[in-house]
Amino acid sequence: MEIYRGNQVESVAYADVAVVDSLGHIQYWLGDPNRETFWRSSAKPFQAMPLVQSGAIDAFHLTPREVAMTCASHGGEDQHVELVQGILAKIAARQEDLICGIHMPSHRETTERMLAERRPAEIVHNNCSGKHSGMLTLARMLKAPLEGYQLPEHPVQRKILENVALMTGIQKPQSIYTGVDGCGVPTFYLSLARMAYAYARLVDPRGLDPEPQGAAMIIAEAMRTYPELVSGTGRLEVTLADATDHRFVSKGGAEAVFCIGIPERGLGLAVKISDGTSRTIGTVVAAVLAEIGVLSDSEIQTLTNVIQPVIKNHAGREVGAMRPVFHLERSKLSS
Repeated sequence: MEIYRGNQVESVAYADVAVVDSLGHIQYWLGDPNRETFWRSSAKPFQAMPLVQSGAIDAFHLTPREVAMTCASHGGEDQHVELVQGILAKIAARQEDLICGIHMPSHRETTERMLAERRPAEIVHNNCSGKHSGMLTLARMLKAPLEGYQLPEHPVQRKILENVALMTGIQKPQSIYTGVDGCGVPTFYLSLARMAYAYARLVDPRGLDPEPQGAAMIIAEAMRTYPELVSGTGRLEVTLADATDHRFVSKGGAEAVFCIGIPERGLGLAVKISDGTSRTIGTVVAAVLAEIGVLSDSEIQTLTNVIQPVIKNHAGREVGAMRPVFHLERSKLSS
């Protein structure tokens, strides 16, 4: 990616990309498709799958919107907070049971309103509070204590690690290196190819056993249908859904990770911007989707401002642009 000011290149961003099918074959790539990094919040659908497999949807009458929230990096908007509060009420848990910490909503208008009202943020405004509420729900189903649910040895995290290993095709869950995510739970250090493979299986789960297959279908449908809950107003997941009639399942993560499942092709896509800066992630993702042929001409036109965004100064004057300057490598299997 080249970032221009006027007609001159001011900065360059480097990306690694893997596009993998549901059989585990790398179909397209850029840079190093086996580059390892932390999955961060792009792992959330796979952290939520054990919750679905546990029977919690029936036990606690969880709606598809609430399922979407358990996969969310939400903006702290009112609908997000209300849904998290609803999950907590259903499982007889309190905000204080969540260990994810407190921050103001990432949705700017909500934060501005709260500041004007002198209303402090609560734990439910944390962008990971939906995921954590889902983990508490799984703890209820496992009859495990709520306390310590974030610890690797807790039954909740053991179930999640097993599912991550299953969906990424890793035989030994204990071989997956984990760090501590920003919200306090384990995060997984994996190759982009493994991440993309998991997203391919999420949207094309035919090779899975019945229980994980069903869970994958439920999670994928909730995320595909409600991207505004999985992320929030104005975010890339919503922009892609609006432009493509909700055809994809997408989820971003911190440090410029982004993953997509493409149901009609049984493909998963994983992108990592090398320096962890997210300003170019939308352009790389949209350009990759265009190059692998999953966007129509009209969808490419709709996403023009994402694929080739302009840069404006504080006075609103156009002063530069971002341009994708890469071409993917292509496997013979994709021909």
